[in-house]
Amino acid sequence: MSDLTVPIDAATEATLDELATARRQSKDAIAAEALAAFARREADILSKIKRGQDDVSAGRTIAHDEVMRRAAQIIETAQQLRK
Repeated sequence: MSDLTVPIDAATEATLDELATARRQSKDAIAAEALAAFARREADILSKIKRGQDDVSAGRTIAHDEVMRRAAQIIETAQQLRK
C-alpha cells in the first residue's frame, strides 16, 4: 500500500471527522475506502465508453430511427397486453 496526500476543504474534513467517529475508523481508512470506490466506478465507466467506441469502430450500431421504431413497438405491445 502507498500513501497519498490530498488537499481537502474544511467542510470535507469535518464530514470525515464525523464519519470517523461514527464508524470508529480513522479518517485515512474512510478516505481510502471512498477513493477506492471512486476509482473502481470511474474505471468501469471508462471501460464501457471504450466498449462503445469499439462497437462504433466495428460498425456494431443501430440507427436512431430503428431504435425509436423498436421502442414504439415494445410500448405498443406492452399497452396491448395491459388491455
